[in-house]
Amino acid sequence: MTRINCGIPPAELTDKHLLAEHREIKRIPNTIKSGKAKVENIPRVFTLGKGHVKFFYDKLYYLHIRYVLLYTECIKRGFKVTFYGGAFEGLPDHLYRDYCPTTEDERIIRERIKLRLSGVK
Repeated sequence: MTRINCGIPPAELTDKHLLAEHREIKRIPNTIKSGKAKVENIPRVFTLGKGHVKFFYDKLYYLHIRYVLLYTECIKRGFKVTFYGGAFEGLPDHLYRDYCPTTEDERIIRERIKLRLSGVK
């Protein structure tokens, strides 16, 4: 699983969610670089479950900026984490785009986080 807590400021994430997203977000650019990603039929709307990762295949600039924010928050909280920003270098220009999360994206993620914190899988 690769979590992208779209629309949620890193400062609002629990330590567990922050560290998990910091660790997992780099999977997307690495998958694209490796050629394993099928960069087609990208969902037009943010979703969880099937299509969640694929949604971000053409939003790599957004992920890059988010990664830097996650890393900065990890350091601010005193975590000793490795900087993996290089994962976002050398990506195809047509996939290196920004994204502006919607209020619906944020609602979906907040609902999922609330469920996870209550113990629901």
